Amino acid sequence: METTGNIITAAGADIGALQLGIGSQEVVFDTRREISDLVAALAGQATRSLLLYTHDLEPLIFDQQPFLDAVRAMVRGHRDSHLLVLLQDGRSAVQNSNRLIELSRRLSSRIQVRRPQSEYRDFAKTFLLADNSGYLQRPLYSRYEGTASFNNPGTNRRLQQYFMRVWEHSEPDTELRRLHL
Repeated sequence: METTGNIITAAGADIGALQLGIGSQEVVFDTRREISDLVAALAGQATRSLLLYTHDLEPLIFDQQPFLDAVRAMVRGHRDSHLLVLLQDGRSAVQNSNRLIELSRRLSSRIQVRRPQSEYRDFAKTFLLADNSGYLQRPLYSRYEGTASFNNPGTNRRLQQYFMRVWEHSEPDTELRRLHL
């Protein structure tokens, strides 16, 4: 694991040793595999909430079994837990048969998906917030580079405030409705 002060690279890091709410390391990543491992670890340690802002529920990241299992365990294991998703392109997620969409249909009181209003749809960042301390963010959803931390309440709070502002001005995505024929 490469280290520079409180910054570590995900390549070769022991992601399983990182604990939500503990430590101050910032993890730098640049591959899809690293992102998948980090989102599964963050989701697996969250107990109350996950907030996800994503362009299209990238199937190579958010439709992977470790992440889905972690989400399912969190929302079923804790009475007040929830996953809120702001999804810019629901059509793509439905066309790809994203399993998180199906899970949200089965657990609709715990997993909610909304579409941001038009003034927020040019937001290019993807981020996942775990409880009130962990985060993963990518400045451009089309690239795999970004940072994560399992304990940075300040960054988490800043992103959470933005998320909730957009959430309050969002609406259920009509693309996600199940058609019964």
